[in-house]
Amino acid sequence: MSPKRACDICISRKVKCSGSWPCDTCREALTRVPCTYLKPPRKRGPKVRRVARQDQDVDQIPIPPGAQRNEESVQPGPQGLNVPQRVASDDGAPATISKMVLAPVVRLYQQYSYSVWPVINVDRLLDKIEDINPQTTEHDAGNLACLITALCAATMAQLQLAPMQDGSTEVDSSVMAQTCLRMRRHCNGSDREYFDFWGILTSFFLHVYHAKVNQRSVAMMYIQEAIAAAKMIRLDNASRRTDKIKGLYDDFITNKALIFPLLWVSERGYAMHLGRTPSCIDPPPLTDLKDSPTDLHVQGLLDLVMLFIAFDQISVRGKSQNEITSATHLTDTENKLSSLRLNIAGHVSTRTADCHITREWMRTILWQEALSMGLLSSATSTDIMTFGFPAQVSRDLLHALRFFSETDLLPLGRDQLLKCFEVANSLADTVLLTASSHHSSFQHAPQDFLHALYQKLSPFLEQDPILNSILRTKTAEVLVMAPARLLTLEPGGVHINGRIGQGTIEYVPYSDTPDEDDHSNPIVGSGSPQLMLSANGYSRHLSDFR
Repeated sequence: MSPKRACDICISRKVKCSGSWPCDTCREALTRVPCTYLKPPRKRGPKVRRVARQDQDVDQIPIPPGAQRNEESVQPGPQGLNVPQRVASDDGAPATISKMVLAPVVRLYQQYSYSVWPVINVDRLLDKIEDINPQTTEHDAGNLACLITALCAATMAQLQLAPMQDGSTEVDSSVMAQTCLRMRRHCNGSDREYFDFWGILTSFFLHVYHAKVNQRSVAMMYIQEAIAAAKMIRLDNASRRTDKIKGLYDDFITNKALIFPLLWVSERGYAMHLGRTPSCIDPPPLTDLKDSPTDLHVQGLLDLVMLFIAFDQISVRGKSQNEITSATHLTDTENKLSSLRLNIAGHVSTRTADCHITREWMRTILWQEALSMGLLSSATSTDIMTFGFPAQVSRDLLHALRFFSETDLLPLGRDQLLKCFEVANSLADTVLLTASSHHSSFQHAPQDFLHALYQKLSPFLEQDPILNSILRTKTAEVLVMAPARLLTLEPGGVHINGRIGQGTIEYVPYSDTPDEDDHSNPIVGSGSPQLMLSANGYSRHLSDFR
């Protein structure tokens, strides 16, 4: 008798099974598959409780490479104390993370990442940090714990911090994110109505974490959630923005006017990476920002907002109105971006590097748009319409970042890597697809810019094997295909085209009866021509270089 259940293959594929052996699905498959009934039948109905299933969803948060978690049960610690050996509990309650782990991460945020997200009063937050445990039930205390763990998750992920030891437990960014989500559900239930400032910033930092670990859909969900909540309490209204932040929030939030612009530029940039339309089309009000000319953090974010506003005609606003992009639009937008004066251009800060990278990334996107429209030409006098424009952008980017170290760029996270990769990848494709042009020895060629960009990005590319493989392969191919700059054969001899000057190795007849004071190169044998180097108006024997 045929089995009255589906075969193993149909169960795994979740398709209808005829119940025969072999079943119709396995028999008609393009490739031969074994039709077996080895898996024991399962009971019908729910497999787990709803709460447990929600915890499983939270546990699917990706763990950064190299991070490990101990999953053993609670064991006695020193002096007979019970030290929690597991960070996440099985009953869905928020995990326990001690103050000794949270406080150092918050200080690292203050030291390295505050210039990127200058919205948290770190000193006040450090005064309120306590051990986070399942017994925290008060709404405000629980929401503050959510904000702290979300901030720590984003900071640890962006700065690529190693797991920290909490007793006998290792706590990494994924553990922080899981704890935040459990605490959030514990405090707010399933209504998800945490439309206060702590909830908005918690959503923002969860976006930063998931964007760093390349969970794109989840990251986009959290940033749009933060913007929607900000609009509900009228943060997008400059006249009502400050009035909404009073009492409880004054102690923990600084630079109040920056919150909505920070959300706006974050969603705008991430949506462009994913090729999606942002939820907030209109630019944020900048009245409060322009009133603080001496605050570098305010001016840095203002510069970033102005870059995106200048780019709107091409990226968002024009497409939302179904306008046809023309060569004039591209040229005008590129001129606006190039001529936009950055208020913090003279300061070496992480936000300054962010503005420089964003500007050159936008110029690259404009050139790609011109390429897709078939507007490029070698005869035009407009830079953006030429094939050499990616080399100009790369040169400008390298010049702008010459004073910035790896530590300065690290707090920008994966966002700056994607932008710089776009610039370098466009340059690599252009060099590979166009004929090599002559460059004098005193000029840098496009392959030099590409090589320098790869070296600048190499510490960050190590965290992204796919991008690293693409750019490394193209860079190697470009360097192999590039003409040798040291020696170039010419009719009169060997032409030297190096980085220190130009010259020609000439053939000078070798005398069979040299003078007594002749000190020729002993490597040159009798009867062979003697090589001499003439450059810059004088001649020297090769033996002089020994």
